[in-house]
Amino acid sequence: MAGDSLIQEVLTFSENKRSWFIDDSVKSDGKMHLSTPIDPIFLVLPYLRKSQLACPLDQILKDDEFPETERLLSCSGLKHLSQVADKKGDEELNAYKYNEEKALSWLTRKTERVSEILRQKGIHVSSNNAVSATFVKTNTDTTENYLKYAHGVVSEYLADDLSARLSKHLGLPEPETGPNKRKQLASANTNTEATHKRPKLEAQEPLKNGALDLSKPEKVPKTSITAKDKARAKSATGSKNISSFFKKK
Repeated sequence: MAGDSLIQEVLTFSENKRSWFIDDSVKSDGKMHLSTPIDPIFLVLPYLRKSQLACPLDQILKDDEFPETERLLSCSGLKHLSQVADKKGDEELNAYKYNEEKALSWLTRKTERVSEILRQKGIHVSSNNAVSATFVKTNTDTTENYLKYAHGVVSEYLADDLSARLSKHLGLPEPETGPNKRKQLASANTNTEATHKRPKLEAQEPLKNGALDLSKPEKVPKTSITAKDKARAKSATGSKNISSFFKKK
């Protein structure tokens, strides 16, 4: 936090085999750390949702596991907290109660803003990976593509259930559920196995009254004898089996 009034998020960019050249030396750790401001309401939102009743903000942000959370009270960004919650009582009480309808509207504006910035920067997002337009010949991204990608970015700061509600509020198509997808894959595998296991039926004799004619003996395929087999048999004529040498005379 910068002076307890502004929160900065530190992002780390790291790649293998990356280093820094500093003057005449080489630093093996080539990580890059970027500091960007973040709206403190994203950090307060989980505490607001957890509180069932209208409570003073200092009580809502009381966390024994993370005591530094109380420093959020001095953030200037919390003056817009009424965009996600209903304020109760007078200014001195400073009590709030979570309002999901307000929160979804606020998150929708945030998502649309991210989507618009991605479009203005010419970022290609249809492959679910942000790529600069410099490396893409033709950008075929639609408004829905940008909105879906922006929803993914904003969802990094949200609980899973709230992310799902935001997606529905944005009118995005629901992703295919896991069980249904597994069911389709299982069905496809079953059909494939049945195809592989199904034996090939050879040509049968004509049917009699709908049944196979089993009165005829099976046709035994004739084995052709090659010239090599004939020569081997001829050379073996008159020779004794090796076991005959060990019999009692």
